[in-house]
Amino acid sequence: MEDLNIIKIAVMILVGALAGTLAARIMKGDHFGFVVNAILGIAGAVVGGTIFNFLKLTPGAGIVKVIDNTFGVQLPQNIVGMIVSATLGSILILWLFRILKGGRKR
Repeated sequence: MEDLNIIKIAVMILVGALAGTLAARIMKGDHFGFVVNAILGIAGAVVGGTIFNFLKLTPGAGIVKVIDNTFGVQLPQNIVGMIVSATLGSILILWLFRILKGGRKR
């Protein structure tokens, strides 16, 4: 039973790191590094998950269907949904942080 919890934590960290990295690249932000990207992605998962639950939407369902129909590859919807919601939540966090910080200064 304890091994299952370790796997869940590892998946959460890896999905968080991927989502944080994607969000930083999309927002043309800094390259924060693995730990900060993971924290950003995990926080983004909370924000994104809350928003998707409130809207009663299932993130990633359309993506999984298109990939299955186009390429015949079946992806696990829960992982794709986690990446989508965490990435969108992370983008929202970075966007709000940028607004609070005063925008991009060059």
